[in-house]
Amino acid sequence: MKTPTACVDPTGPGCKIPVDDGSFVRWAGQTSDANGGGKSSAVVTYTPGKFCMAGTVDSGPTDAGWGAILIVSLAISPTDNLVTPFDATALGVKQVRFTLEGPPLQGVIPQVVQLTSAACTQIPDCLTSFAVGAAVTDPGTVTIPLADFTQPDGSHSNTSLDQTLMTSLQFYVPTLSGMKVPYDFCVKDLALLGADGKERSP
Repeated sequence: MKTPTACVDPTGPGCKIPVDDGSFVRWAGQTSDANGGGKSSAVVTYTPGKFCMAGTVDSGPTDAGWGAILIVSLAISPTDNLVTPFDATALGVKQVRFTLEGPPLQGVIPQVVQLTSAACTQIPDCLTSFAVGAAVTDPGTVTIPLADFTQPDGSHSNTSLDQTLMTSLQFYVPTLSGMKVPYDFCVKDLALLGADGKERSP
């Protein structure tokens, strides 16, 4: 299955690929600066155990383009714009593991998205993200503690990840200044682990 080339609302009908493989993942999708009039593009494809995204990221003539994001949602969405968050703490989840295939030149930046508060469940107004400190630039298997997602996106006042209010994992392909860069990468064997390194399951 794959998403359209541009989804104005990545959570809307037709832009979400349902995932029902016995994991914590609910759906996959994408967003890019094309949603706001930029020039980047993104198409997500899904086969069991593997999420891929391909397209181009384009900084544009004024370097205003920000790139593209592969979204892997963990939250339950009873409607298209309301969610019940993923409580990693209650489930004993402390780490994320995945295998990255074909990272682009600038790498891929893993992120965790959360609700800004337990009382705020409206998408996208109530979402904020936290990234790791550096992009993953080499192919291979990566394990990241949730405690390492420390870089806030600055769109809200939240300064640290609340592991009880998570909504999704994201894999962000940033732009490079003055360049149009093609990319085609995959994230496979995504797993949520406990502190003991053992995989947790629903």
